[in-house]
Amino acid sequence: MNPSCQVVAPVFQEYRTILTRFIQSRVNDPLESEELLSLVMMKIYDNCEKVEGVRNIEAWLITIARNTITDYFREQQKITKKELDINIVDEPSQALYEELESCVPSLIQKLPEKYARPLADYELKGIPQKELAIVYGLSESGLKSRVQRGRIMLKALFTEYCGHLVVEQGCSDCSDC
Repeated sequence: MNPSCQVVAPVFQEYRTILTRFIQSRVNDPLESEELLSLVMMKIYDNCEKVEGVRNIEAWLITIARNTITDYFREQQKITKKELDINIVDEPSQALYEELESCVPSLIQKLPEKYARPLADYELKGIPQKELAIVYGLSESGLKSRVQRGRIMLKALFTEYCGHLVVEQGCSDCSDC
């Protein structure tokens, strides 16, 4: 063992409180702070031969701690960037949304007419429910219920006929809708 390395433990113990406060002021997580303090201790030990030549030991230790914290935050950014890249790859493409959207009109036609027509007029043509209630001779709440039931039936048909597109995210044919 290098004789200058015997100095490390007393130096570390003397400045432990200062280093702990310094790290905790920059890293909120107590467990991460303790981990970083251990890394600082290891770096001090790795550079123990330099301790005797250092004029201002506290500044030297703070510099080691600052560099360790900087490395920690750089690593966190890399991890976050990798997670973002994974999430971006997993998101369905705009083309998939357009393809799924193209299934809706043909699926609405498969519904019973009493649900298909009000749903198509409201969802596809954008006619307000108040106007549709008059056209179909229903109360507003009656029409609203019919549209909601139509949506539920449409969802079931959508899952049955086009659900494979969502699962596979690569199928390019919705012609069986």
